[in-house]
Amino acid sequence: MNSAFRRCVAGLLVTLGFALPASAASTGIDYTDLWFNQAESGWGLNLIQQNNIIFGTLFVYGPDNSARWYVASSLQGGGSTFTGQLYQTTGPAFSGAFNPATVVATPVGTMTISFNTATTATLVYTVNGVSVTKQIQRQTWSVENFSGTYLGGLTATGTSCHNGASNGAVLIFDVLTIQHSGASFSARVNFFNSAGTSSVCSFNGTYGQDGHMGNVNGSFNCTFGSTPGNQGTFNMSQMAVTQNGFTGAFNGSDQFCNYTGYFGGVRDVPQ
Repeated sequence: MNSAFRRCVAGLLVTLGFALPASAASTGIDYTDLWFNQAESGWGLNLIQQNNIIFGTLFVYGPDNSARWYVASSLQGGGSTFTGQLYQTTGPAFSGAFNPATVVATPVGTMTISFNTATTATLVYTVNGVSVTKQIQRQTWSVENFSGTYLGGLTATGTSCHNGASNGAVLIFDVLTIQHSGASFSARVNFFNSAGTSSVCSFNGTYGQDGHMGNVNGSFNCTFGSTPGNQGTFNMSQMAVTQNGFTGAFNGSDQFCNYTGYFGGVRDVPQ
């Protein structure tokens, strides 16, 4: 990376009073979503993840074409594969008083989900000796909106650096403004480097939606005062937004380094 970029990072680290760790533990990808097979709309799989356990509800149809509901209440694993017992449940009718004591969960087989990527997976399950294998993906029916003002930016590690740059931690942090409408996405981080020079990094790209997660592919450029700086391309993935802020994974490269890290922020309060 160029010297102006590195001075900005050093100044921010001193101002904020901490240093970036060489590595950090990751809780992994959040697979919570509604999943389906795009060519077979009409059945699906709800996955709710907490830590390393996934609760799955599978809604399909039986041999008589009537609706069937199966539950995998404890799919456990690590990384990209989760497996557990599959149950068929019966209970009191929805129209009367519900008595939990009459709910019966009968084991009928197993379920295993192997996630190929953050947005696709292979589903394998058995019901009473019948084995089923399906390719599934996150189901999308609406586009999220990331527009807003945040306190945040980019934290990443620079590798394979050249042109006088060296590998190391990168932090661009201050006022982050996002304008997002449909496929159009732009983010702008305004900050000051250690010399007190007003600096800007702008990220512009095309937004896509995968279930409740977003992704952006585009280009970025930075200026330090009137001096041009880093310019390159980037991808943001696994983007999730709430009323409190947003997070996403970041990969990019410019004329100096390759970057891998995170992009996000907390929502700023009205001024």
